[in-house]
Amino acid sequence: MSERNERFRKLFGDDVPITDEFTLLPRYYDTLMQDVPYRMWVRYITDLLHRLNAIFSFQRILELACGTGTVALEFAQRGCEVVGVDISEGMVKVAREKAKQMGLTRHARFYVQDIADLNLPEEPPFDLAICVFDSLNYITEPERLARVFVRTFPHLRSGGYFVFDLNSEYALRERLFDQDNLSDDEETTPLYYFWRSHYDEGRRLCRVDMWFAVKDKRGEWKRFREVHWQRAYSIEEIRKMAEAAGWQWVKVLDAYTYRPPHVESERWYFVLRRP
Repeated sequence: MSERNERFRKLFGDDVPITDEFTLLPRYYDTLMQDVPYRMWVRYITDLLHRLNAIFSFQRILELACGTGTVALEFAQRGCEVVGVDISEGMVKVAREKAKQMGLTRHARFYVQDIADLNLPEEPPFDLAICVFDSLNYITEPERLARVFVRTFPHLRSGGYFVFDLNSEYALRERLFDQDNLSDDEETTPLYYFWRSHYDEGRRLCRVDMWFAVKDKRGEWKRFREVHWQRAYSIEEIRKMAEAAGWQWVKVLDAYTYRPPHVESERWYFVLRRP
């Protein structure tokens, strides 16, 4: 057995129970994502909208699939009023705890909802809706994704923007999800993970098997495994869904640039506008 395989077995064992997506993960999510450039994403979205010469400031922001609220809270720290929505109760619980710790509960509210059935009591309508980190790829039924565009539309003011990203089929096909941390430095590694993906071109579905291992305060291992699914959508499919829901198509970009998509774009950023 190779040294790498031995390390895998030591960390994850032979029989790790499988849980539903984002069941146990929320409590460890921020540790796992500690190197993700959330602030850069916020700067990119802000600059992108500035380049569109938006005629009003974005004071009320809706984040769909907000996770643990890091992006929403970054906007709140910049003086915006934000609302985050996520289907995972565990994620929303963490987001609310973070808002309380940061003293932002007056400026950031979080709800547990399926964004395909979005129905918020918030008034007045939002200036901007966002959905980042390939969250929409997790909606694997096209008819449900189409409903996201329908349900988000009435929550935006006239002239409001909807900015979101998607993993491209290239990213899913080329197995860019495959990554791991099997470090043998247990003193400084808070969380171990091992992810391997498989893309079914016929169904356009990507299955990602994710193993996790973390030591608790008593030094005992907590191990779990989640299976995540993402669907590849084409730009034209997204355009048809958006326009059918009433959105004005503004542009699609190679992520974190201001260039059009190309054949090896890993992620796309879309901009829609409510007429």
